[in-house]
Amino acid sequence: MTKAPKGVHGYTDAHKKRQLLKTILFFLLPAAIFLIGYLTTGTKKNYFTIIAVVGCLPACKELVNVLMFWKRVSIPDSLYRKLAAHMEGKEGMETAYELVLTTYEKSYPITALAVKGNEIAGYAGAAETYGWKEAEKHIHKILGQNGISQTKVHIFTDLTQFLECIDTLAAGKKEEIFFKPDERYPGLSREQVIREIILALSI
Repeated sequence: MTKAPKGVHGYTDAHKKRQLLKTILFFLLPAAIFLIGYLTTGTKKNYFTIIAVVGCLPACKELVNVLMFWKRVSIPDSLYRKLAAHMEGKEGMETAYELVLTTYEKSYPITALAVKGNEIAGYAGAAETYGWKEAEKHIHKILGQNGISQTKVHIFTDLTQFLECIDTLAAGKKEEIFFKPDERYPGLSREQVIREIILALSI
């Protein structure tokens, strides 16, 4: 099974398959322990049953992860190619795809994201009424808490407007912004650190 890391095209489908397999294995282990206990003692009232029940807790946690992703799918190849044609290979620009940004109140599915200088642009196919202003504020706040200030976050629900923004960013000269390397992300540029922080906010 191909492992697509978080932030790349195909991550959602690959992650869903990995989590499903992991969940099945996690449930099989306590089931096997219970069966061994029952076959060796002839009763369910034994220590093996207790161990099996406790062993179901990690499996249930994995099942929740599967259910959260079950209805989500990766970006269609046609849409990815259209996005990549504008976003990939641009000097000073970092990109990410198929994110589900999490906050205390809500989760925000973001199809694509680009970072260049102080500008962070995201595309989400969901309606404007989804509350994207709150998502923008959350990203800005978390970046500030991590020492990344003066960022401008814009999440678009219109693909044409998003691609126009990306083209403008790509054509612009990269800003000279003071950046103190982050010890948590050795060797990464400011844009790369911003990308990693946003990935950490995403499931």
